[in-house]
Amino acid sequence: MSRVTNLLDDIAASLQNLERPVVRDLERPGLPAEDVAAQIGDAPQAVRDWYTWCNGTAHRTGQTVGDSYFIPGYFYPALDEALRIRGQGHRDLDTLGDWLPVLTSASTDMYAVVWRSDRTLGVVGVLEGAESEIEYLSVEEMLEVFSAALREGAFFVQGGTFEVDDDRMDEIYRRVTGREPLY
Repeated sequence: MSRVTNLLDDIAASLQNLERPVVRDLERPGLPAEDVAAQIGDAPQAVRDWYTWCNGTAHRTGQTVGDSYFIPGYFYPALDEALRIRGQGHRDLDTLGDWLPVLTSASTDMYAVVWRSDRTLGVVGVLEGAESEIEYLSVEEMLEVFSAALREGAFFVQGGTFEVDDDRMDEIYRRVTGREPLY
């Protein structure tokens, strides 16, 4: 198991503790490592681990958009969906290097891992109408922040809705990354 898959396991356990419906809808295990490698080539190991751990979120009758959130506002996409989004291109991401979304929203917002050769440049937060910036220096750093957010209540359920406490999230981001939040 890698650091990425261990952190994803931690997040899944926290989601289970919150009784988030997405836990039963995650397509686990993900794709075989050979299939992922064949589809995304020289992507960093962290990106390959992402899609071998899980290959998206299943859609079921009666499921709401919020039921599918892996973190508040974002879904865990299947590799074919991530490749479809990548195929459409993105003005900011395309200039940075190769990229692939690892979390997507119901709009065009996403978290995308960007790399050159097999060196990760970071995870870019893409928000519709805003400048895209590297928000996390690695997939592991992003997952450490999200795992802490779940453990410490920055991600929480209120009235059945998966929410985020922005102030608490900023504190966790500062503590885990040692940097100021971008937004």
